[in-house]
Amino acid sequence: MFFPRLPRTFTRKFHKAENKRERTIQGSFLIAVPSGSKITEIYPKRVSLGEVLIDSGALRILAPVNGVATLTEDGTHFQIKQDGVWKTSSPFQNRNYSFAEVLEKFVEGALASLDFPNLSLLKLFSSFSPEDHFKIVISPFTRYNHLSFDEMILTEMKEPLDLFLLLLKSTFPKAEILSHIDSGKIPYSHPLGIPEFFIHKTTGENIPFVNEQIQNNRILFLGPETIYHILRSLYYDEPFTRRHLSVCLVDKKGRMDTESRQFLLTNGQSLDFIRQNNDKRYKVASFQSMFDSVNALDINSLGNFNIYEHYLLLLYERLPVVRNEFACIDCNECNTYCPTNANPFALVKKRFEDFEKESCIECGICTVYCPSGIDIRSRIIEVKGF
Repeated sequence: MFFPRLPRTFTRKFHKAENKRERTIQGSFLIAVPSGSKITEIYPKRVSLGEVLIDSGALRILAPVNGVATLTEDGTHFQIKQDGVWKTSSPFQNRNYSFAEVLEKFVEGALASLDFPNLSLLKLFSSFSPEDHFKIVISPFTRYNHLSFDEMILTEMKEPLDLFLLLLKSTFPKAEILSHIDSGKIPYSHPLGIPEFFIHKTTGENIPFVNEQIQNNRILFLGPETIYHILRSLYYDEPFTRRHLSVCLVDKKGRMDTESRQFLLTNGQSLDFIRQNNDKRYKVASFQSMFDSVNALDINSLGNFNIYEHYLLLLYERLPVVRNEFACIDCNECNTYCPTNANPFALVKKRFEDFEKESCIECGICTVYCPSGIDIRSRIIEVKGF
């Protein structure tokens, strides 16, 4: 299938080792204030790159640039107008850290787990003690493997990765470290990017046991995008103010072009440049994958980049088809494709007690492959919410 090649500015790849200069669109940045957060500072005020705008308890939001920050009239967004010097390089610095210093860097850089929602790395790492016996599982895959972060790390930051692995060993001497980021032996297929399923496949433990181990701090899971930002913070002094956005194209027949298109974007940056540089045939967008419940947007209404929510963008030639639900034809396809044998077919037949909800990882496969268009995903969410 041929897909039109987008302009060079639209398809700029990850920076090369010999060219560390990063260019992002400058100007005005709009950052949402987390719901329920209290703002104690008086605005407008001048802010510096990395300065704390708000600490919501779960996550900290930093100023992405030097400039003047104001609050919108309704108090729901920070608006920052850049007027300072733009940092274009972050040289590698070989450093040794104590555990306390690592936690301090996590706080300073506002680092968050990009594998689990609304979880700061400070809270995640503070849950583990150097005296404890547990497993540290390092995965080569993000949730949908939208970008090859393992390749980025091994190509651009192999030395920092080795330093970080040594740091983990010295910080947690009794932990068993299972690093798969450089193994190259595991081919990706969905849902290997989901933490519980990856641990299940690589250790042989069942999903309920894996979930219990994660919740009881017996497993520390680190995905490659989380590792990427840890390395940028510890060894390049970069706060978490930028993140990669992967862009995929979907044609009229629903076929996806998987050619890698990516941007390293700044938090709060306008996404209007995507519309301006985009092939005019792509008029609909979504920040959800095909395995999620898709919230379709007009390409003129993409808004601003949110580093905690945006990592994948699908551009469609036409509005994704909303399938009508038909009666179940007893094909058992949902059970056939279920990677954890959770028996989603039981939900279709309303035998709720037969559904193995503890084994379900909400991967969306059963809904995608249902020929009757039954929204099994919503039934799973409803049952697991009880």
